Amino acid sequence: MDTLGNRVRLVQSESVQLGHDLHALPPDAWGQPSACHRWTVRDVVGHLIMGAELYLDVLSRGFHGDAAPSEGFPEAGTVNAASVAALVDQVSVARQESLGDQLLATFTSTSDQLYQLFARCRPPDWETRCYHPAAILPVRTFVDMWLTELVMHGWDIRSQLAPEAHLTPESFPTFPDMFTGAFGWFHWTLWPGVRRPAPVRYRFEVTGPVSFRTDLVVDGEQARLEPVSAVQAHVTFCCATEPFILLLYGRLPVLEAVEAGHITAAGEAACIPLFAQWFRGM
Repeated sequence: MDTLGNRVRLVQSESVQLGHDLHALPPDAWGQPSACHRWTVRDVVGHLIMGAELYLDVLSRGFHGDAAPSEGFPEAGTVNAASVAALVDQVSVARQESLGDQLLATFTSTSDQLYQLFARCRPPDWETRCYHPAAILPVRTFVDMWLTELVMHGWDIRSQLAPEAHLTPESFPTFPDMFTGAFGWFHWTLWPGVRRPAPVRYRFEVTGPVSFRTDLVVDGEQARLEPVSAVQAHVTFCCATEPFILLLYGRLPVLEAVEAGHITAAGEAACIPLFAQWFRGM
């Protein structure tokens, strides 16, 4: 059964496994490109450390009624992934450069501290509201965000060294919850710039192992989810859960995925490449 407690335990196992994998890396692998655009393996680990330290700060303060931004970060709800990307890049790279040969040890300690914080939470704690650049969010959402960060960035590293690497199947239910829940994933990850005179509707038919259907509507510089209805979609994507996750995180280019048969796309051909311009991942 997929419960919050199970997700906390999965946070621990993903952290430990990634630590083991990093420990086994040859020295020259740390400077190699990851699957995360522009970042080396070292940069990805620096980003995870930065994320763990940010979460430890905002959660600890949130439990004391303080939902103000962390130092150097913008007010909640005033940015999205596109507008904050340069700051995230800068802070992540600076953090890894500052740590030198303590990078792996710091990842191990900060990720364990965050797991221990989650493990100490009791039912009322999960609803405590804390700062995040996207919005003021409940603690339960931070569990999902951190788990998806570990799983996706772990894949970013492993897939460059072993092309057959996969996302952790036990984590699959967390990703749809991220997309549809309080985080506002689609609004957060929309990169504006390509405007259409009318809204564009993408329909997703995800076949499993975690199955669901939803419509994603891009309207100007906003994106929203809607239940599937009789309204005709401009494009209907059909795929399994893992390709859906990799597509939404920008790790699986949509045209390549369609050509390779990982995803089927039916509808207006001109709207298919637009999706890749609007949603480039995190």
